[in-house]
Amino acid sequence: MARFRLILTLILGFVILPATLAGTLYFLEQNGFFNIDNIEVIVDNSVDQSNYLQPLVKNLDTELESLRGISLWRVQLSPLNSRLAQLSWVEDVSISRQWPAKLRVNVRAKEVNLLLMTRNGRFVPIVKTGESLPAVDLKQLPDVAVLRGENFEAHSDLRKKAVQLLNEIPNAGTFSKKTISEIHFDERDGFWMTLVKDGIRVKMGQDQISTKAARVSQVLDYIESRKLDARVIDANLSKKVLVRLRKEP
Repeated sequence: MARFRLILTLILGFVILPATLAGTLYFLEQNGFFNIDNIEVIVDNSVDQSNYLQPLVKNLDTELESLRGISLWRVQLSPLNSRLAQLSWVEDVSISRQWPAKLRVNVRAKEVNLLLMTRNGRFVPIVKTGESLPAVDLKQLPDVAVLRGENFEAHSDLRKKAVQLLNEIPNAGTFSKKTISEIHFDERDGFWMTLVKDGIRVKMGQDQISTKAARVSQVLDYIESRKLDARVIDANLSKKVLVRLRKEP
């Protein structure tokens, strides 16, 4: 009798219940219970670049809409993941099923560090590797400094150096990333930049950028306190900073 009960339990546990579950899932599948009715796109970006990302995310939403109504069981995540990873602005992407009828797409966007202004007046986003992304509309421009010069347009390694230089400059303060409007480069002076306030030109060279940035910040504080009208701040010197006022030649 005990052996009969054991066999009955095994049949119930390994045959009847799985078959019942499979039949229930099949019934629900055939009646659209698992059809996708919610597609959630979550974009992770280390800085606020909503103007730049908004139309890109909108295009992604439109593309994913084709999956709505398809059974969550039938969506092949690996090919979809590979396809989205090829988007120029995407750093990384992961896709997951959220049962019973939701698809979640987590996207990590590439951070735009600089904008390149091309010879034809278009603005091209530049990321940390020096890679250029597709040009964007004026309404889409992120709040970052602009690279000016054909040398930047021609050489990705120079764009990468510009990003590295910018990353050595503080995020806040008298002389910081936010105070820089344009970055230029020439063989004689190296990197130099134009400040948002008063259009002051700051020569930085190519090395010891963090040390020079601290000196420039002190000089700008001094200029502000003395109400001086500076034209050029030359920090591309070994141990000092040279200031040229606008009335000087």
